[in-house]
Amino acid sequence: MTQVSPGKGSWAGVALPVRVHDLLLVFAGRLDDDALADARELLASAEVDRALELIAGCLVAGPVGVSKGERDELLSLFDAANADPAVVQRLRLVEPELMTRHRFGAGKVDGIGAEQGVSDAINRVLDALPDIRAVWAVWRLTPAGAATGAVPHRVVLIGVGPTGSAAATAYRVEHTLRRAGLTASVEVLRDGTEPTDYHHTAMRYATEVQIPRTPPAVVAKVVTKPEPWVTEEPTDDSLNDQELGLLRQLQEELARRENTDPTQPDWQTELGTADPQSFDWHEANSSTMVNGMPLQPPDNRN
Repeated sequence: MTQVSPGKGSWAGVALPVRVHDLLLVFAGRLDDDALADARELLASAEVDRALELIAGCLVAGPVGVSKGERDELLSLFDAANADPAVVQRLRLVEPELMTRHRFGAGKVDGIGAEQGVSDAINRVLDALPDIRAVWAVWRLTPAGAATGAVPHRVVLIGVGPTGSAAATAYRVEHTLRRAGLTASVEVLRDGTEPTDYHHTAMRYATEVQIPRTPPAVVAKVVTKPEPWVTEEPTDDSLNDQELGLLRQLQEELARRENTDPTQPDWQTELGTADPQSFDWHEANSSTMVNGMPLQPPDNRN
């Protein structure tokens, strides 16, 4: 059963793991890249409480400053996950304008673009990750967190739709990139969420990664041309000469339409149907009566 916490602000009514994922986006560029990756792995494994404890512990050890709203959200998440919030009380509060700003760059590093190799790696797990809308890659030129790694550092940004799992996508893509020999931070942005300044800036310089997109499933209507409709002339004595004459005319008209020049409008268009797929035999036959009975549609079973 999915845990749902009332949350606050933009997190109201959102599942607990999704709230934690969105909070990790807020701390991108402020926590070191390895800590973010470890927290996302725990989150993808449904270890929400351990992910929260790791986040708070890294913030305190940094020390990384947080805003009052971020601390309040952490307290709310700890409470929802039944985790001890004591470590959250030790966080250092700062004003938002004092938080880290990062620089990103397009182009190549040692002849390698940030997007190079990303598509091949992601394609290996694409079938297992639904609703990936787009992928971008960029080089971050500034270090992040207390335990900083080498820069430039590759950042991969992924947009997912409402049926995609942000936490699972972040972990699986980061893992497959690492196996392909690519070190990268993976930031997954859910449809409808507001990107942070960090992600806005990254997107300004990012290069789109070409991945195959699966079009939405479309149920196609298959309309086949009817087989020539040959009806033996009835021998029922109840048909008068006028009705027999009308039936012959109908048979001749159907035969003529079957042999019509293909450059001419087809039979469905001649009946006044703009879309041949929407032709309704029941409606068309409602005004065509022979011996008091409506004509039946052709039998296409053979």
